[in-house]
Amino acid sequence: MTAPGAGGSAGHPADRTADRTAPRRPDESMTLLREVTERPLDPGYAEMAQRRAEAGQPSGPLAGRSVGGVVTILLVAILLGAMTAVAVRDLRAPQPTVSKGRSVLIEQIQDRSAQVEALSARATALDAQVDGLQSGGLLPSALQEINELDRLVSGAVPVQGPGMVVSLTDGSGGGLVEPGDAPAESRVRDADVQFVVNELWAAGAEAIAVNDERLTSLSAIRNAGDAILVDLQPLNGPTYRIEAIGDPEDMQVEFARSAGLGFLQLLSAEYDIKNDVRTSEGMYLPAAGSPTLRFARVPSGTEPDATTTPSATASTATGTEPGTESGTESAGTEQDRSEEDNG
Repeated sequence: MTAPGAGGSAGHPADRTADRTAPRRPDESMTLLREVTERPLDPGYAEMAQRRAEAGQPSGPLAGRSVGGVVTILLVAILLGAMTAVAVRDLRAPQPTVSKGRSVLIEQIQDRSAQVEALSARATALDAQVDGLQSGGLLPSALQEINELDRLVSGAVPVQGPGMVVSLTDGSGGGLVEPGDAPAESRVRDADVQFVVNELWAAGAEAIAVNDERLTSLSAIRNAGDAILVDLQPLNGPTYRIEAIGDPEDMQVEFARSAGLGFLQLLSAEYDIKNDVRTSEGMYLPAAGSPTLRFARVPSGTEPDATTTPSATASTATGTEPGTESGTESAGTEQDRSEEDNG
């Protein structure tokens, strides 16, 4: 009689222990990869190579070929290389038509640049002539006063005086990341600047500039990517300084009564956009440049001679009431910004 399990060697406990202790290959399950790496040559080719080696025959890509065949292959390879080199050289060589077209474009650019410089010089000379006529005492006093008022309203001349300053600074995402890596909603938008500008106009501002860019009745505040533009001029962030000239006390009271102060609090609480509101006793706002003449008329009771024509042109080059255009373009309310963020 034998003990249970002693009749066969496969079920012996010692054999099972040996099976468990035998080392296993790490790549045991990767049979296909092992076949490719250990035996890359097909069995048929491997057998043929072994036969050639046993017979003493040479092996290699040119094995069994005559000298003439080897020379032919080398000549064909040299010919193909030469043809490739010639083709590459012809492709890299500039074509005559391309060179001629480029020369024509360069000449046109130079001619247009010279024309722009000449027209700019003429415009400067005409502006100086107009200023000389206006300040030479040739205009009636009434027309001169109207012209000066129009130039102030249209932003054609710089202004200085007391007023209010509102500063908006990009947030940093709650201080968790760098300012440059802050999310888009933590950055000042064009709609934010528009809203503050319109509230300052409504509070009694007589002239406004954003980062030294003077606003007029026709100014537009837009954005291009992450940049805020005022009349196509990009503003340098991350702080946007809005300066408004007017009566500081009245402007401060009216701005506090309006929705402007609540809007700034919303930007600070919800989007981490820092703001600062203060008064200033002396500010200087640069001019916005010469206004674009849209229409002109001769004042009633005067003759259309050379003396009165400049006054008519200057007096009719004014815009509408300050803030009209920027008010039309503005969409910066709390609801609008929330809708943009949710969208």
